[in-house]
Amino acid sequence: MSDVVVLKIGGAVLGEEAGALDVVGALHDSGHSLVVVHGGGPLATEWSGRLGLPTRFLRGLRVTDAPTRDVALATLAGLANSRVVAALIARGVPAVGLSGVDGGMLRAEREDAELGLVGRVTLVDSGLLEELLDAGRVPVVAPAALDRASGEILNVNGDAAAGAIAASLGARLLVFVTDVPGVRGKDGRVIGRLDANRARALVDDGTIEGGMLPKVEACLIAAAAGCRAAIVATRGVDAVERLLAGEQVGTIFEAAA
Repeated sequence: MSDVVVLKIGGAVLGEEAGALDVVGALHDSGHSLVVVHGGGPLATEWSGRLGLPTRFLRGLRVTDAPTRDVALATLAGLANSRVVAALIARGVPAVGLSGVDGGMLRAEREDAELGLVGRVTLVDSGLLEELLDAGRVPVVAPAALDRASGEILNVNGDAAAGAIAASLGARLLVFVTDVPGVRGKDGRVIGRLDANRARALVDDGTIEGGMLPKVEACLIAAAAGCRAAIVATRGVDAVERLLAGEQVGTIFEAAA
């Protein structure tokens, strides 16, 4: 397993990105090798509205026709990615902006006909990421992928992309920096630890739903590859450092023994 930490910054965090990006800066200053995967769904929704395109979600994923895919690509790989990279460089972080299309990093298969041009990541070529990490850079990845069959650009969920990248790199830790403190049970309390069986039971009974679904699935994918994965709410580096030290923060997913 590598010493890489993969951080997923959610779309809601990007609206007040300073706190999340301060975490990236502090971890970089502490000498950690980092990959940042960002969302930007609210930005894509905003621009879709400006262009008169409807927005609809199914199982936490954006239903995507060709115009919606183009707006998502332009906002996430263009505007959101450039904003994150610029903010990190201002903090002294040697960030490099990429999308999952660059270097053929992310390959995907269509999720299903109902979702349209939405892909499920099935292959990660992490060679470009590893080259950048070896050079001391911090890759900042916008979620997009190439259809393995046709080569067409597909919209992919940022949470799923982060989980697949962490698994491919054999990351030490995958952290979802969110606006919620973790996965909540029906009593409202944060569930400290989840294995695959319990997580799927909570999905089946409706406890885990909406935008939390792809986060949980991504954590399970990373955990199955031997990564430690966690969903936390944080505006400071302390929570991530505590996770790296093996402490309990948020909801943690770990590979079965």
